[in-house]
Amino acid sequence: MKRQNILPKLAIGITLGMSLIGLNKPIKAQEFYHFPASFFNPVANFYQSEDNPDVISMLAMNDDFEIVTFLLRNDSTLSALKQDKVTFLAPTDKAFQALPSNVRTKLLQPENLSKLLKYHIIANTIQDEDIKRGRVDTLLGSSVTITGFPVGNKFGVKLNDAILSDPLPASNGVVVPVDRVLIPPGF
Repeated sequence: MKRQNILPKLAIGITLGMSLIGLNKPIKAQEFYHFPASFFNPVANFYQSEDNPDVISMLAMNDDFEIVTFLLRNDSTLSALKQDKVTFLAPTDKAFQALPSNVRTKLLQPENLSKLLKYHIIANTIQDEDIKRGRVDTLLGSSVTITGFPVGNKFGVKLNDAILSDPLPASNGVVVPVDRVLIPPGF
């Protein structure tokens, strides 16, 4: 009988101990490991091809990005996605559907929509320096935080609270699928 009582106490003790030494905190990517910037820029890899569609076409061709494609077509930020080496942090349709109704209402105002979309555009590729700093500047002028987290013997990457999926190479940059809409500061 005593063995049964010790297991819950042991689990609580381990949890408290981990909390005290900080193992349950998010880990900045640069503190845990240094992953290469090429994660964000697969066009630099061996499969780079001018046959890849550009960023705008890549979004339009993918069924997971119908909402963001529609929003971009109705906003002036679309021209920013035509430049070279652009990185677009593309929220999936599920990410937009998960937005609270008050945020959706704000997006009906063109200035708010433009602000939100600019927060998803990086005017260049993400560089090693950005990863070392733990943040990258967006077209809006605000930055997003880059953090890493272990996933088995590999790593995962977050931008703010959004988890990234494998980037999609485009002829003029990269589309990085994210599972949450990134909300700019003060939105």
